[in-house]
Amino acid sequence: MDGSRTTWKPSLSSFMGMDWPVRSLWPEITSLYRHGEELQELKSSLEQLEKLQHQIFEEIQQMPPSQEIYPVACTMEKEGSGFALTLDTKDFSPEELSVRQVRRKLHVSGNSEKKQEDGTGSYSYRSQEFRRVFALPQGVNPEALTCSMADGKLYIQAPVNQPSEAAERMLVAQTTLNNPESTEHRVQPSAGP
Repeated sequence: MDGSRTTWKPSLSSFMGMDWPVRSLWPEITSLYRHGEELQELKSSLEQLEKLQHQIFEEIQQMPPSQEIYPVACTMEKEGSGFALTLDTKDFSPEELSVRQVRRKLHVSGNSEKKQEDGTGSYSYRSQEFRRVFALPQGVNPEALTCSMADGKLYIQAPVNQPSEAAERMLVAQTTLNNPESTEHRVQPSAGP
């Protein structure tokens, strides 16, 4: 080696051909073009989604407000020599109501689901449900309970047992191993209370 130094200078021409800029940039240009198309499709989809959302909100605002939520009104009274319970059940049919007697309690419930159409092909469901439990007053004969429905009201009635006139009587204690069964009354439509 002679003491001279040689410097190595890389030549870019060996890595690049005559069409180097075109060949190496073309995939990037194609990729950018594809991304641009996808972004345009995404923008179009978002605009359509925004229009649909606006249309849905307009339809919701035009809908009439649903009826107010209210509890089922009831009155319990002692009429003459009996017990009477009246419930306002105008939104329920007899088939949608149930009255069960369990020991000295009345379990009254109603469940209604109605499909409502708006005339434009759209529809909604309206669901109503209530449950009430009433304790039978002392002296009411639970075996004599009757149910009827008229004018959108449910009537439940029972006579009150009259105390016996006998001064003294012998009672026999009976034991049972089973729990007392519950009695269920189905509501029947009638002409009046």
